[in-house]
Amino acid sequence: MRLVRLLAMLAIAPVGVLATAAGASPNADDVSVRVTLAVTGGIIQDTKTRGLRFKIGVVVDSSAGVIQTVKIRIGLPTGLHWGADGPDPGEGCLGTAPATCSQLLASNGVGTVGGGYIWDVVADQPGAYEVSASVEGEQPDPEAANNTSTFRFEVVQPSTGGSPGAGGGGSGGASVSASAVKLAPARPRAGSTVVASVRVTKGGSPVRPSAVACAATAGKTKLRGGPKSASGVASCLFKTPAGAKGKTLAGSLSFRAGGERFTKRFSTRLR
Repeated sequence: MRLVRLLAMLAIAPVGVLATAAGASPNADDVSVRVTLAVTGGIIQDTKTRGLRFKIGVVVDSSAGVIQTVKIRIGLPTGLHWGADGPDPGEGCLGTAPATCSQLLASNGVGTVGGGYIWDVVADQPGAYEVSASVEGEQPDPEAANNTSTFRFEVVQPSTGGSPGAGGGGSGGASVSASAVKLAPARPRAGSTVVASVRVTKGGSPVRPSAVACAATAGKTKLRGGPKSASGVASCLFKTPAGAKGKTLAGSLSFRAGGERFTKRFSTRLR
């Protein structure tokens, strides 16, 4: 599945953290690639699955917003296999071990440019795995170090005990817990799009938050946030100003889960 087709739906893209399109040179663009776990609606900021069948997202970021065709390569290690929706010629891919895919970067409808895919993956058994990907663009790339990515994660078989409930099952009287805020990218640059996310669980099982609200500032500039709720994740997307280098990006995510209201705050300096 082409990730770029989902971005207009997401408006915040947890599957799709994409860089700003402003200030681009037509002859150079720093493209980068990231591998992540994913859900149907987008990417998730986590390193553990909830079963042997899951989704992998491959996200291509563009620093200058140049519309160009990129070549993406990705392979699976021993013990992982492509599921029902894997790389195929209909989405510009050849082979599977590794898969080599050509894709034209595109605007996602919120003023940024990027691309990528979401595919089904099946694990033979629980355990730790690594998935690597690389990207190559048509235009000169001033920073080749971010053209490869290796994602390390754990495949976990969910517990079969207890009866399922609204929060994902088997959690009994456990209380809802919310993690600290994770930022993607972890060290954002001024002008980039930043996703802030919080994991929401009850007894280790994912809980879908509601009434997600976003607030942030870059220096003294208020930023508009795009809220998103998915199973086990509350997230917000913020587009940072290109001229905010060195300023502090500070904000909060608020949401409801398990009858409680949570507010999680974050702060980082823009590079």
